Amino acid sequence: MLKKGDHIVYGIHGLCRVEDILVPPFIERGKERDYYLMIADADEKGLLYVPVDSEAERLRDVTDREEALRLIDDENGGKDPDICGGKKSDSIVSAIIKRNQAREMMQLVKTLYLLRRDREKEGKKFAAVDEKHLAAAEKLLFSELAYSLNCEFGEVQERVRKAAYRTGSVPVSSR
Repeated sequence: MLKKGDHIVYGIHGLCRVEDILVPPFIERGKERDYYLMIADADEKGLLYVPVDSEAERLRDVTDREEALRLIDDENGGKDPDICGGKKSDSIVSAIIKRNQAREMMQLVKTLYLLRRDREKEGKKFAAVDEKHLAAAEKLLFSELAYSLNCEFGEVQERVRKAAYRTGSVPVSSR
């Protein structure tokens, strides 16, 4: 069981801090049960109430420092052949973001960087749906890694880009 002050990753909300464990005031009398009151790193104004006893499948531990560094430096986390960009892979990409598993998210980010580079080389625009997915994946993954590495979001973004350039899997002008 989590305790007050713990950090956890909760589905598409990403990195969250447990503010309290309580029975929310909106719960019907006689049906009381404990909930985690959580605040998402991505939206500090929004409160999340997560039942303590029924949401375990959507909660996962935050990636630790060593794993975060491995993810960033992984030379094998290149392009995912199932992601071709645009609406063709929208359902695949949406499912990856919904699962929000760090390794899979890193591969998604790198793949979308590659797709953007390829589109730029062809003199074409990067699809709006791909830009939206990239922004969502970066927000979820990089905020978690920033917490794990005790640094700022932008620092993680830069580290991922530099590591990707070393492996040749991401374009130099990725933004």
